[in-house]
Amino acid sequence: MAMGPATITNNNATDGIGQLLETAKGKLAMIELLVIFTAFLLLFLVAFGSCRRRCSGVVFRLVIFTAYTLSTYVFTYALGLMQEAPFRNELFPVWAVFLMIILGSADSISAYSLEDNEQWKSYNWQIMIKLIWLSFLIDWYFRDTSNTGFATQCLLFISGLKADERARALMAASRHSLERHTKAVADYMSVEHESGEVDPGRGEAALARHHRTPLDNVDELITIEKVWMCEGRLLSSEGDPHNKLKDICLSFALFKLLRLRYAGYSLPQEAHKKTWNLIRRGLLSKEDGYKRAFQVVEDELTFLFDFFYTKYSVIFQPGRSLLKLLEFIYFTLSIFTTTLILTYYKRHDNNYQLGTMPNGLSIEVVVTSVMIISFIIVELMQFFFMGFSEWAKVILICKYVQKKSWQENVWKERIIREICRVKLMKPWEQKLHQYSFLESYSYKPSRLLNNKTMAVYFDQTRDGQRQSTPIKLPEEVKQAVFHTLKSNYSTKLENGQASLRVNNESKKLLWACRLETQTRVIIVWHIATSFCEHQLPLGRSDSPATRICFLVATSLSKYLAYLVAFAPWLLPDHRYDAECMFDQAIIEARDFFRKCKRMEDRVKEMKENSSGLSVRGETVISQGARLGNQLVNDINNKDMIWRILADFWAEMVLYVAPSDNAKAHTEHLTRGGEFVTHLWALLYHAGIERGPPTKPCNALERRNSF
Repeated sequence: MAMGPATITNNNATDGIGQLLETAKGKLAMIELLVIFTAFLLLFLVAFGSCRRRCSGVVFRLVIFTAYTLSTYVFTYALGLMQEAPFRNELFPVWAVFLMIILGSADSISAYSLEDNEQWKSYNWQIMIKLIWLSFLIDWYFRDTSNTGFATQCLLFISGLKADERARALMAASRHSLERHTKAVADYMSVEHESGEVDPGRGEAALARHHRTPLDNVDELITIEKVWMCEGRLLSSEGDPHNKLKDICLSFALFKLLRLRYAGYSLPQEAHKKTWNLIRRGLLSKEDGYKRAFQVVEDELTFLFDFFYTKYSVIFQPGRSLLKLLEFIYFTLSIFTTTLILTYYKRHDNNYQLGTMPNGLSIEVVVTSVMIISFIIVELMQFFFMGFSEWAKVILICKYVQKKSWQENVWKERIIREICRVKLMKPWEQKLHQYSFLESYSYKPSRLLNNKTMAVYFDQTRDGQRQSTPIKLPEEVKQAVFHTLKSNYSTKLENGQASLRVNNESKKLLWACRLETQTRVIIVWHIATSFCEHQLPLGRSDSPATRICFLVATSLSKYLAYLVAFAPWLLPDHRYDAECMFDQAIIEARDFFRKCKRMEDRVKEMKENSSGLSVRGETVISQGARLGNQLVNDINNKDMIWRILADFWAEMVLYVAPSDNAKAHTEHLTRGGEFVTHLWALLYHAGIERGPPTKPCNALERRNSF
């Protein structure tokens, strides 16, 4: 009985709020709150829309998705409130068009996922219907508010331009459109290699203009070769000693070729060979060449992200600059006329006003002012981001190569150089995600969100899926991987076996590379590396070379284990096979380490019992324990052990990188990016592929085994 009064009070409060919202002032307050909310929603999307390629946080992605999705519903609901309001307000048309602008205004996020691009026709029709509906409502319901007519028309024009930009960006990034427009590039590249071997100093004669540029008139194209041979001071050895400006254009050209992979086109091996010669003899020719090569790939994937998920590819199309100028003119006129409206704004009926601020301004004027200020900030931010984007840098460099007058103008050279020096944000998260099997196999996720009911709404966390803290991508790891790549003289990669054939001691470990699936190979070697990490930790007397090998081996071991546990679609095996293998390993580990609560106890158990058998034979855990004991006991040299492991993992991460699943790598760009995606892009250009995979065992038998 004690809860009765509280319940009645809560019900009364709820009824009171509901009754308030039914009044004219309540509806006006709701409309004004939605306008302010829309202003901040637009600011958020513009500021953080493209940050998805620099952040892998689940919460951040959920917030971006919520803001991206809410815009449509906010517009529809607010417009309905304006239509049903028992009064007319001359600022309603301005607010309504402003709500419409948000649907296509954010240049930094035109699509949340690749599926959005495939729905471009549906989006175009929805936008068209909404524009027609909005125009009808403005003409029919707000025809008596003639004071806002010109401002509304200016805002409608801006809304149409921005919606058109987004519609074209979605269409260009769709699979059908991409296949159609990259066909010419694929045909060009299929015969371009016949021109003979390219001098690495001159660069690859790949396209460096927009994909819509016709290829039948070669004189109008700006190629990488033309950029390398430009005689202007800006691109000379004195003006660009580290080739950073040239590399921006090289990244753009490689991005054009990478789109062919997504569209399903293949290039002749001779074309890949020329690109590989450019990478090996050009980018990787110096001791620190791996830094330059990795920077080129980072910028290339930046272009790829922007093409699929932003409007930059459309904004920088030839001829769009005039539309941008018109948009700026109408933007200025709309701001000016709206300001005039606010200056002479008068209330017509105090019964439909919310009140005034302490300084005497009405709430409607304040709301509209917030809208104007946010709109100005958004446009300034977008022009700023656009002006210093990689797309703008490529356009400026191409114009510089094309026009002799620019090459003779010192001020233009300085402007281009300063713009190209600016890096507003890092291209990706630049971290290695980590997963330790021996530390996380006993983890059980909460059943609150991980059950059959919530599986419809959330990705389910499986047993053992507890990620370790990501680490910053070490320079030593990049150097080791690129050194292994440069040392590879074959177009076929091996899963670590090549690194084990260097001496008789490591040859004894080849059995661990010849297991039924590559997922099993990764888990076994990861368990063995974790065993060595605790048996042979670093000491003060260890040499710098051993410390580097230790860092490379442990970092890449935990990174590939992370791919097994959290991103199996980026690995060679079928996703379902990899997931089954991981689940089976978790069950086997819980049985093997049944009485082990601490890491020391688990290592001791592996040391004493490395021949555990299941009904189907040797388990993954026992194989990892056997390999770890073999490393520690048979190879008595600690430096050699860590060198063997570092070389193995450097080769293994290259082995898993080649993939036909370009869509999976493209989708992962919105999750902070992956190190393996950068290697995937580089190996594609080099034409390097995996050797024949080991035939996996029957998935049904494996599933039934546990």
